[in-house]
Order: sequence, then structure tokens, then C-alpha cells
Amino acid sequence: MLQLCVAISSRVWLQIARTRSMKRFCYICADKGVPLPGTKGASVHVASLCEAFNSHGLVGEIHTVRGESDALCGNPLKPIDLPPRRKHKSLEDRENRLFLARVDQISVVPDFIYERYSLWHSGGVYQARKLGIPFILEVNSPLPLETRKFRKLANESLADGMARLLMREADGIVCVSDEVAEWVISERLHSRGVKVIPNGVDEQKFQPDAKIRPPTLPPQGTPLIGFTSTFRPWHGIEDLLEAFRILVEDLNSPAHLVCIGDGPARGDFLKHAEQLEIADRIHAPGKLNHEDVGDWLASCDVAVAPYPEMSEFWFSPLKIFEYFGCGLPVVGSDVGQISDLLASGRGHLVAVGDLQAMSSRIHSLLSDPEDARKTGDRARRWVLKNATWKIRAKEILDLVESVR
Repeated sequence: MLQLCVAISSRVWLQIARTRSMKRFCYICADKGVPLPGTKGASVHVASLCEAFNSHGLVGEIHTVRGESDALCGNPLKPIDLPPRRKHKSLEDRENRLFLARVDQISVVPDFIYERYSLWHSGGVYQARKLGIPFILEVNSPLPLETRKFRKLANESLADGMARLLMREADGIVCVSDEVAEWVISERLHSRGVKVIPNGVDEQKFQPDAKIRPPTLPPQGTPLIGFTSTFRPWHGIEDLLEAFRILVEDLNSPAHLVCIGDGPARGDFLKHAEQLEIADRIHAPGKLNHEDVGDWLASCDVAVAPYPEMSEFWFSPLKIFEYFGCGLPVVGSDVGQISDLLASGRGHLVAVGDLQAMSSRIHSLLSDPEDARKTGDRARRWVLKNATWKIRAKEILDLVESVR
């Protein structure tokens, strides 16, 4: 028995020592839609993960096609070279330009390369093979399928081929949800090296008590419902507006709605609120620095995640982890990863599209502050134990170690 304990202890310490031996990382983000730094969820994800790698003692460099500064969380930002723009560029020209983007030089050889999957870039795996280090790919959605569904795609066969290449060549793949992992495995043809690691939260930025209550909010004592979004249709903004109308008009609630974020549908959302004559109950500060979002959410009493009916739900909703960090009870649609996140008393699920049920559940929580507090406390305890960004970074480093 003593020999067994010594053997197990030795293996544990060997694993710790090997993980600590990693000193450097190289992060690649070749997605033009992800500014660094930035306020979008994807931008926050990149910054939070790099900062979490730093907290584990690693230093790194970040290569991006859309750098908005010289550094991100203290890590230098380096531009990915792109061919010159054409004066009259078609969609195919824009895609080809990104396909030709390359990470030419990494200043210091890292212990691994970590790339956020984008449609057209294969420079990360090339550099990893050249340097003889692991290549880890992070997949947030099946981009060829998503782009066909929500946008346009000129080079469909190239996008599909690039996906197969990256999924099969990566040493390890981080998937943000089970649904994404299913697609990855179908392209990779096996599940080895595939690990589901959802989003996380910065527990210092998102806490139950606001450091400074935003002065534009109504007086304390006014019930507030929190919502963060990029104001796109798949975030359920129209369902949210109708559920709030039911809450105000049919259930006579004095609540106000706090909508944080910006996006292409924000103007129509606010215009529709005016038509419904509930605009005076809605507070929409627009795009905020990520450091300030926590104070807005912590000033709320309940938070919502009203996703609409979708044939595929690939997401790992960052908003829910941040709601949890603020100790907020959450009412969300019973779909995808949300179903698991809000289980075990950490929140309340309603059927997708059942706006009456969503309004009623919000009303119940606002009417019973003690129940709301207990639900929010359970959610915060869970996220601190399971889903901070530092924990997520450790899970990724464990994956790197397993494929070294």
C-alpha cells in the first residue's frame, strides 16, 4: 500500500512539474471579426484566456489580423501579414486575402501554439510543425455551417477542406460545447485529443456587489433585469422584448430592463420598445468596457438568457458565466449548454419560445428576494469552483501536457 501511495504521489508531482515547466505560449487569432482588445464576447474570451495563462506563470505573444493596441493583458500583439487590399474587392477576394495570411515569425519558440479557429488560416499548424511543438486548436462553432446559415460563403469547398485539415492535424482541440465537439469529431474522424472546455468568468470583475452603481440607473429599490448581448437575432432580443412587455403590462411589474451591449439590431430593438410604449423602462448603455459590465450586472436583481428556437445550438453563452459571477439568479431557455448550466438549482429553465413562462418566472424571482438570493448564491459558488478563467486555462494546459 505504501509503495502504491508513493507511486501515485510521484506521478502527481511529475505531472505538476511538467506543467510548470511550460513557460511560453503563442496565441493566434486570424479572425477579422475579433478585435484585440475589444468588447465582443470573442475578444473577451481571447483576453481572459491569455490573462489566465499569465496567472499560471506563462508569458506569451499574440498574433492577430485585427490588433487595436500594442499589447493585450501585458502580452505583445503582433500583426499577421495580409496581402494588399484590392480596390474593388468581392466576397471571394476578401476570403482569398485571409487565406493568404500567414504568421511569418515567432520571436521566441513557445511551448505550444494555441489558435482560435477561423475559416481560412492554417499558419498555426504550419509553425507548430516547423518548430516541433504541440498545436492546440480552439473551436467555438462549426464555422462553415454557421457562415452558410447566418452570412455568405463564396469558397465553400475551400472552407470545408480547411476545416478538415485543421481538425485532423491539430494535436489537441478545445471545444466550447458538446455540440461543437460532435462536429469536430465528425471532421476529425476520432475523438482523441478532443476536450470540451466551455467559457469561464473573471471572478474579480464579476462580483455580487457593484463597486460603483451606474448613475443612469433608476433609484435603488427598483427591480432590475439584466441582459448582455451583441444584439443579433440569435440572442433572442425580440423574445426578450415581448417577455418584458408581458411582465410590465400583464403582470403589472415595476421592473426595468438593463440591456448591455451593441450590435446591428440594437436600433430596431429600441425602436420596437418605443412602439410598445415600454422604452422608458429600458436602459441600454451600449458598448461598455468589459471592466465596467460587472457593476451594471451586479446592480440587477435577475438576469435573462432568452435564446430562440434554433436547429443547432453550438454556443457556450459567456453571459451566463458572468451572471453567475455576480450571484444573479438566471432565467434561460432550455436549450443546448444552458440546460446543464441552469440545472441543480443554479437557475430556472423555460421552454424555448414560452414567453409567458419566462415572464412569470422573472416575476416570481422579483417577488421572492430570498429565493432569488439562494439561487444566485448557488450559481456563484458553482462558477467559482468550476468555471473561472484560471480553471479553464489549467484544463487547457492539462490538454497540452497530454499531447506533448
